[in-house]
Amino acid sequence: MPAAPPEHPFAGPARLPVWLWFLFILAGALALALASLDGKPARPLPESSYVKEAQALTDLEQRADALEREAFMLHTTYTDEVAPLKRQLMRNGADDGFVTRIAIALVREGRREKLDPTLLASIVLVEDPMLDPEVLSPVGAVGLMQVMPLHAGGWGCGSPDLTNPDVNICHGVRILAHDLRLTKGDLDRALLRYNGCVKGANTPDCHLYPLWVQRQVRLAYREPGRSDERGFPAVQ
Repeated sequence: MPAAPPEHPFAGPARLPVWLWFLFILAGALALALASLDGKPARPLPESSYVKEAQALTDLEQRADALEREAFMLHTTYTDEVAPLKRQLMRNGADDGFVTRIAIALVREGRREKLDPTLLASIVLVEDPMLDPEVLSPVGAVGLMQVMPLHAGGWGCGSPDLTNPDVNICHGVRILAHDLRLTKGDLDRALLRYNGCVKGANTPDCHLYPLWVQRQVRLAYREPGRSDERGFPAVQ
């Protein structure tokens, strides 16, 4: 009895249909073709790449948190310190942007020298009520805090230009802080020194200068919602 012919590899009830084998072969060929498009076989990213990506995402998240905290601090500083000074200074109808610049400079320099920005703004309003950075006094004092030219460039303010509001305020605040140290914290005596009224020879009634400044302070703290927390007499 002749031997039965060998069974076709794709025939028989227990085997996969021919069309399915062709699909498997075609899918494999397609995968090999895609893997060789760049000339290299497809490989998973090394573990170090995943670590770097995770670290980069962590760094970005930390930077975002830091920026959010900084934005909150800036908003708080503006609301609690800059905005009240703007209202105090805007009584004279000055330009809003210019007044904002002055208020920020007063807050910045006040923080550096640990001086009340409201006191500093009050000195500005006594010395230069029209907020003219180029105004000159009869004795030659310049700008918002009426700084004498002999002081220009001598207080570490980065520039001798006393007509620049930021530079002028820097000079004025540091001079006042120096006067306070000389008078051991006596504000009235420090204000008299700042005004050049040690002997009272230059300005008529200059001995009243501390009263003029503190009157401006009281007016500032008379605003609704503001409390006098800096050691000045409360307004009744």
